[in-house]
Amino acid sequence: MKSSEIFELYSKHVCKPKASFFEQLNLKMVQGKRYGIYIEMFEGLEEGDPPLKIIDCHTSGGVKNLGSHYPEIDNALIEGLQAGLDIGDHHLISEQRALLGKELAALLPGDISKTMFSVGGGEAIDLSLKLARGYTKRSQIISADKAYHGVTGFALGTCSKSFREPFQWNLKDFKHVPFGDIDILRKSITEETAAVIFETIPATGGILIPKQGYFHEIREICDETGTIMIIDEVQTGLGRTGQLWGIHGGLYLDEKVVPDIIVLAKGMSAGVYPLSTTSYRPFLEEVFEEDPFLHISTTGGSELGCFVTRKMLEIVSKESFLKRIREMGDLFQTGLLDLKEKSEKITDIRGRGLMWGIEFENELTSLFFTLRMIKNGVFCDYCGNFKQVNKFLPPLIIQPDEIQIILSKIEEVLSNLS
Repeated sequence: MKSSEIFELYSKHVCKPKASFFEQLNLKMVQGKRYGIYIEMFEGLEEGDPPLKIIDCHTSGGVKNLGSHYPEIDNALIEGLQAGLDIGDHHLISEQRALLGKELAALLPGDISKTMFSVGGGEAIDLSLKLARGYTKRSQIISADKAYHGVTGFALGTCSKSFREPFQWNLKDFKHVPFGDIDILRKSITEETAAVIFETIPATGGILIPKQGYFHEIREICDETGTIMIIDEVQTGLGRTGQLWGIHGGLYLDEKVVPDIIVLAKGMSAGVYPLSTTSYRPFLEEVFEEDPFLHISTTGGSELGCFVTRKMLEIVSKESFLKRIREMGDLFQTGLLDLKEKSEKITDIRGRGLMWGIEFENELTSLFFTLRMIKNGVFCDYCGNFKQVNKFLPPLIIQPDEIQIILSKIEEVLSNLS
């Protein structure tokens, strides 16, 4: 089919506002084949152009951490199907869930050793908040005012106004504080606070990096007040920061902070089978003692998905793999800082590992930068809750020469921003 025909069908049967959004930007692109770090579109930007091939620096927020069609992942999916694995039955005991739970327990910080399974990140966040409220018998949840934790139920209550207000989702038990301000957080916690939930590095919030010791202080406050500490590692986990977990990844290696709950999603799918997890310390399991079926997810933790995820964990948890991410991250950082020195449009560069944000002088410049980068062959996007910032999350398998290509394309676009 032609892109125009697909847009017409999408507009008619899926979402007309989304189709119109891309049409207004003259980006009538439809994703076609994906391989490695590349996405090939059905057609070029103009009629008659060859299919546009772009470098994926969006990776669906980290879903494609290993790029597309990583051979060992594809082989694991085929092997799982040939072994007779499918979704399984959520009411029965599962070998694959048990094995994945064991492997996660060996990799997660401290005594976090229990895991429950969901399909997407929002559902996994919902469960984390249910656990906190069920255990503490308190109702209040505190999150960051530029947060994004998903668009389902409780998760939506933790998000910024831009996601909540269109749906009248302003629940009295949900408070929002500035990310990184420990004093305001301390004053906001009351005897009714069940949990605090933060991303290690808020992505939609603008790739924000808190001061050294921030999460250590949160841990101390939670211990003092009996508040559950939840960390959202949906985008920072699984090696993105150069360490396996963002809570330690290039930020707080000397602290070894252990939250009560860690939520994982996106990259847990290995890019092929939706899977998310809510992993927690054993004391929280008390919530399910009277009724172990109190929380269920019919298609969460599919046996086939767990099998593929186990192969992904084997790959990304190797120190040689993580060391290489840090090396690629250093190379990318050096290039970005050099570009900042050359361009008065850039006000800040911040990030860790292969998770970086470019902050521009204003939103208009940032939005124009996004558009020009896509047309120049690199798929990046602006941060929804901090539009002055463009974020780059390239696949963790990216090569040095490919980083140089991205940097050269950034430089080309910067030279035309005026």
